[in-house]
Amino acid sequence: MHLWKEKYDFFLPVSVNLSRIDIYNVNLEKNILHYLDDNHVPNKKYMFEITESAYADNTTQLIDVVNSLRKDGFIIEMDDFGTGYSSLNMLADLPFDVLKIDMAFVRNIEKGPRNREIVKLIIDIARSLGAKIVAEGVETEYQYQFLKELGCDVVQGFYFSRAVPVEEFEKLIERELAESGN
Repeated sequence: MHLWKEKYDFFLPVSVNLSRIDIYNVNLEKNILHYLDDNHVPNKKYMFEITESAYADNTTQLIDVVNSLRKDGFIIEMDDFGTGYSSLNMLADLPFDVLKIDMAFVRNIEKGPRNREIVKLIIDIARSLGAKIVAEGVETEYQYQFLKELGCDVVQGFYFSRAVPVEEFEKLIERELAESGN
């Protein structure tokens, strides 16, 4: 992130998954803050994705860690929303800034009106809770247009690019900057 800031004059936000093991690491926050400070990266550009597996064991500790991270300015993303039994409990209990709709729901958009309604409901829930919405796994023009019409904040997936090595990613950044005139 620091190198890209020097090279492109802006920070690209990065999302990092927090596992159950990470949540139990008493030095997690201290280590992250130290790393970001050493690299001059603002906390708000370093986001944490919490999955339902992290929620399963000790919800009190998870909520305490998340509250502490948010207090330090980190963005918390609820990842893979809707794939497990505790999703609605997580909405009620876990403070988060971004809800990431699992790719299974995105893939089903084209299968019929019920599937589209479910995605609409998830987006409505996130909006009513004041969260931004990210749709994962967008692979087709139809999915992209449908999510765009619903006002989804961010879409990601193979429709835009497959995972690429750093060098290819930098070429994508440079092309985007050239096209935008920056």
